[in-house]
Amino acid sequence: MQKINAKNLKEFDIQRQMVAHMTSLSWQNIPHVSYLYEPDVTEFCAEFKKLAKEYEIADHKISFNTVLLKVVIEGMKANPDLNARFEYNLLKAKGRLMICEEINVTLPWKLSDGRMITPTINHAETMTLNSLNEAVAELAKKISRTNIDELIYKAVVTNTLDELKKGNLSVIQRILANFSRIKRLKGDEKKKYYAIPENERLTDSYLTSGTVTVSNIGSLYKEQKGYFGLLEIVPPQIFAVGLGAIQEKPGIFIGKSGEKEIGIRNTLPTCLVFDHRAVDFDALVPFLKKMDEIFAHPEVIRNW
Repeated sequence: MQKINAKNLKEFDIQRQMVAHMTSLSWQNIPHVSYLYEPDVTEFCAEFKKLAKEYEIADHKISFNTVLLKVVIEGMKANPDLNARFEYNLLKAKGRLMICEEINVTLPWKLSDGRMITPTINHAETMTLNSLNEAVAELAKKISRTNIDELIYKAVVTNTLDELKKGNLSVIQRILANFSRIKRLKGDEKKKYYAIPENERLTDSYLTSGTVTVSNIGSLYKEQKGYFGLLEIVPPQIFAVGLGAIQEKPGIFIGKSGEKEIGIRNTLPTCLVFDHRAVDFDALVPFLKKMDEIFAHPEVIRNW
């Protein structure tokens, strides 16, 4: 084999190790089913612009991403079976689905140093659009006060202990290989960090309490023309949503005359992925119907 000269060598830090581990578990164990959904959101976008202007007049801000997040939450409420955690033993061919009362949304979040973490907004099912908007802003503040390496270390320790309690001794190899190499806070720096109240920074529970993942790549590059074809489900979750960027495409719509017309429309490329061990495609139908209803009657966002 020809030798390749590497420009540089990047050892995985604890964040990358965690991502590699969790995604490997996902693809090794979960039979993913992916459905590509492309709703017409022309009227929805127009309604959002009006709403955003009203927020601006009131000296507030609201992002399109937050409103889309609320749309997904409303879809989840239409079919609780998607908002679940799943356990399955392949050797015994036994499994169980735990339907969760609270909708805890995991949000892939890009940090200022370029790394990604997946914090969670908890109890999203109880939030109005205003309170969800505030929760996203508060999450950003907590992230800014958080030492990410320390956060991930705590989450890994919690996960490892949980696996040991289940009798999964294979995690011992993980401990021996990685824990001694992790650089943690020490001395005064550690005392200063842990003096920050837990309600003002992220704790490991923010990385482990999710019931659904919503990944918005449209927020990273609005001019993109592609879309998710598939994305991983984070176990023990059973459902994930991938949102692309708004794209202009020719489409058929009902004009002011009440007749069908062809014109340039705004579409939202959306990828819906579920764990086929836990549910079948029919579980998506109530979710899709609720999404269709919202996009067809976008004025509903003012009642949230």
